[in-house]
Amino acid sequence: MATTTSIRTSRSSAVKVAAAAAVLFAVAFFWTVASVDVPHKASDETLLAWWQQSSSQLAGIVSQYCAIAAAVLFVVLMNYLKTLTAGTRAVQWMAFARSMGLIFSTTLLVSAALRGVVGHLVKVDGEPLPGLEVLRYSTGFTYNLMGSVAMLALGLTILAISIVILRTAVLAKWQAYVGLAASAVILVASLMMIGQFTIILSLLWSLCLAIAIWRQPTRT
Repeated sequence: MATTTSIRTSRSSAVKVAAAAAVLFAVAFFWTVASVDVPHKASDETLLAWWQQSSSQLAGIVSQYCAIAAAVLFVVLMNYLKTLTAGTRAVQWMAFARSMGLIFSTTLLVSAALRGVVGHLVKVDGEPLPGLEVLRYSTGFTYNLMGSVAMLALGLTILAISIVILRTAVLAKWQAYVGLAASAVILVASLMMIGQFTIILSLLWSLCLAIAIWRQPTRT
């Protein structure tokens, strides 16, 4: 009896942690991109003026830490899903989902370093602001990394997780349909190198996943 109670308590704690990780991932990922708004197609004077502002440099550092948090939270979420699907007939799909999830998290960490590098150079190291060529390249590289590589990996992760849910029913099937729709749009946009515009879909998917995890039936 005591053993059963302990198992149920442990499972309940795991569900809470996973659901919270899904919600917090959505929040952290949102602020990763929302905290920095580099002027698009701006003149040299406008771009330089924007980066010279202390608030803009600080925003880059904030974006960096939000990206780090999002990467860690996504790994927590993927580990829970791996545990949830252990012993099911979708082991290979879950392995693929976890691999793509790790690629997404790793890419997010690289993006984090790029987002905070200017602020770190100026505010922490006391270095002068880099030249316009460096600022434009850094911004373009960050946007391309997020819009193409990171979102492509995330789209494949969401697709694989949706297939796992359909094959195992470890979570409600409506979550699988949400994931299939979201991943289709994300993957197409990523191949067109505009994946950053579909980040909102990944946030909605993550929030829906939190609900699905929270409401999953208790298994005895």
